Amino acid sequence: MAVTKTTGRCREEKVSGITAEQLEEINRKLETLERENAQLKEWQLTMNQIVSQMLELAEAQKGSGEKNTSEIMKLWEFVSINRWRVDSLPYELRDPDYQSFFFKPHILSLEETRKQLITEKKSIARFGDGEFAAIACQKRWNFQGVSKWLSEKLLQVLQTNEEGFLIGLHSTFYRNLEDLPELDADGIRAYLRPDVRRLHAKLLSRDQIYAEALFHRIVSEEDVRELKKLWDGQKCVFIEGVHTGMGVGNDLFDNCDQIERILCPAENAVDRYDEIMNEALKQPKDKLILLALGPTATALSYDLYKSGYRSIDAGHIDLVYEKYIRGFQDLYRVKIPYKYCSADERNAGRAIEEIRDKAYLEQVVARIY
Repeated sequence: MAVTKTTGRCREEKVSGITAEQLEEINRKLETLERENAQLKEWQLTMNQIVSQMLELAEAQKGSGEKNTSEIMKLWEFVSINRWRVDSLPYELRDPDYQSFFFKPHILSLEETRKQLITEKKSIARFGDGEFAAIACQKRWNFQGVSKWLSEKLLQVLQTNEEGFLIGLHSTFYRNLEDLPELDADGIRAYLRPDVRRLHAKLLSRDQIYAEALFHRIVSEEDVRELKKLWDGQKCVFIEGVHTGMGVGNDLFDNCDQIERILCPAENAVDRYDEIMNEALKQPKDKLILLALGPTATALSYDLYKSGYRSIDAGHIDLVYEKYIRGFQDLYRVKIPYKYCSADERNAGRAIEEIRDKAYLEQVVARIY
């Protein structure tokens, strides 16, 4: 076989099964791809330089006291969003330069995750941006500060692989974003900076099968019916923040046989971890434990599972339902009386009223805050 090499590729004068014309066409396509990839990288570099200059200008003007401050803020926001888009572009295009540290974990479908939770009665811990930030000892939201103990505990949970216990990941973090609303897609891009992507790839296993953390997605009445099967006719214990109020003011849990509540700190609940765990262990093991307590819930769900309980890290399930029934478009703009909402995770200062509903108060069996 005669082989000559040109610009790093093979040009074969005679190859079994491939004509010279076909080989030339392959080489032309390779040259086009190489040229387009070089142009993309050059464009990205130029865009980053322009964006950096614009950010510096906007940052310098933000505190100037000029009348056009609001316009400067809009410019700063616009430039920031486009910087996120530029930085995210190689990942979304699966640029080979990044694939050495980025991979797509194997995540069960929404339907299969719900099946394993409902039919096979499995437990689940969910890992989102807050949990990965906690592992990295970084403060991301108001509900949890930096805790070395929590970091180590969450890492232990993330790296478990047990038959009856699911580790949930947000599938939207690891796929194409073109079908998402622009606001949602930009939020994911803003979070998944290159260092965060490296962290995820470092901590996740290529061999493990993960669950869909967003199993509590609600966009239809069918979703509501499916989720209600999780606790249908069961005696449940809610371990939640003092201002969470799962099910208060809505009918999400109206098919539970019984509800009891262990109320915990709305923020930094991990500081009372042992007390919360000890209180939970007082409950009979035939009760379903539903947790809504930030990253602390993720750790508790595993410890309770190991202690013989069925535990569901429910996350924002109540707020997701509130968003659905109220017709809100953005979860982070939902502000509901008596409830610590997603907006409160970002912005401090809102006074949250105490829940005085009689039925709710009668369900409280312990207060740890």
